[in-house]
Amino acid sequence: MNKIQEFLDKYFHKIFNNSHFLYTIIFVLSSFLIALLSFIPSPEVGTGILFLATTLSITFIFLMLEGLIPQLEPYLFSPEKTFDLRKLIYFFINYFIAFAIVLPYFLMASSNQITIQFLAWDVALPVIFLVVYFGWSLVQIFYLRIWFEDVSMKIENKIINKHGTSKTKGLIDLILLIVALIIPILLQLATFFGFLSDFAPSPQKPFPLYAVCNIIVLVIIFITSWRLTTLFYKSRKIGSSNSYSSMFYILIWLLIWFRTFSFLNALRGVVQSSSEGEAITRFIDILLMILTAFLVLKSLGDKVYDSVIFKANNMPFFLFAFTLLYIEGQIIMVTGAGSLTGVFADRNQINLITNFLVILVIVSFYWWYAEHSLERKGFIIKKKFYPEDVVLIVNDFRDYLEARGAIDSNKVGAPEVQNFLDAKNIKIKETEPIEEEFKEPETITEKTEEDTTSIGETSKDNNSL
Repeated sequence: MNKIQEFLDKYFHKIFNNSHFLYTIIFVLSSFLIALLSFIPSPEVGTGILFLATTLSITFIFLMLEGLIPQLEPYLFSPEKTFDLRKLIYFFINYFIAFAIVLPYFLMASSNQITIQFLAWDVALPVIFLVVYFGWSLVQIFYLRIWFEDVSMKIENKIINKHGTSKTKGLIDLILLIVALIIPILLQLATFFGFLSDFAPSPQKPFPLYAVCNIIVLVIIFITSWRLTTLFYKSRKIGSSNSYSSMFYILIWLLIWFRTFSFLNALRGVVQSSSEGEAITRFIDILLMILTAFLVLKSLGDKVYDSVIFKANNMPFFLFAFTLLYIEGQIIMVTGAGSLTGVFADRNQINLITNFLVILVIVSFYWWYAEHSLERKGFIIKKKFYPEDVVLIVNDFRDYLEARGAIDSNKVGAPEVQNFLDAKNIKIKETEPIEEEFKEPETITEKTEEDTTSIGETSKDNNSL
């Protein structure tokens, strides 16, 4: 259990630790309450949900800022008790402050009461929530690809460890490529026949529209398959055949298929005024949102660990506040709020536009990132070199010369290489987050050597240098 706890603390910034678990429970219960209230399609209820989501988000923002004050850490993040009364008191103090700030804004700053209507709560807040909802839906792929890459690379490494660079390895790569090309076709065929009875030709059922949607998906399959095949060929040309790109393609297409299924299910709901299958789709969507939220927590924390605002303890509060904005962004389109009436009649219409936009983003992202990631991992010829690539090449070249006796390692060692890189303003940032306890920071030289070893091994395996 201690090892599991250490793993969760390291990768999810203590969200499940005793120090933060009470706040996690409050966040989950708040989200559940907002979701329940959203089933009442009324502008008055929508305004109440908007008020609740706004005050809760501001509360978590306050806690995020207070988490920067060392004197408050024993009270906000005490690890001794999960349900520490002091944490609950501090939460409600912050909530009442947020309540006192937001309430006058709602009472005295509607669009009918102030001159600049865009600053009114019933215009500004809905716009903010909608931007967060659609923006977050569209950028999910940039965080999901972290997990996709990790899984794909683990499979690639397992095949390399077992078969090396033998002909068997090349055959396995080719077989996985064929499997990757077949899977999207099988998924779409199953989806087509699964929904066919709901769109069977009749005066009431728009079969032509359904057929056009499926043809568009087949075009997307052809485009992405062509991209995968050409990249695989480029990899073979330099003798670095890989299974990574095929596995990454499969995972991307599972996501595209889910979005396609959601789109067609929403289309069925619109034309038939039916909610059949909506519960399953929404459940999967929630799971996807939770998974993405955790990935954002990890990746965002890794990127801002040395910033002024975000630290290890207060990072979860930012996630909680942001996720509440996302949830409310979808709900507000159905319920309406203030002067904003429901933008769409029901969730089916929301799912239609959301899934359509997300599919466009995923396909565009894959077209670009498929080649970009292969370049970074040395599976195809690089067109662009990043600072860490230059550091790797310089260190590998030094090792190459040293192994052939061309230079004296006592005269040209790691410090000299680092001084040369510094003179050329080539630096790479550390990626390990700083823990609560202050540790001696790693030097750039040490980090460079560590990165050189790990990346160098991969590059040598792939014959990229």
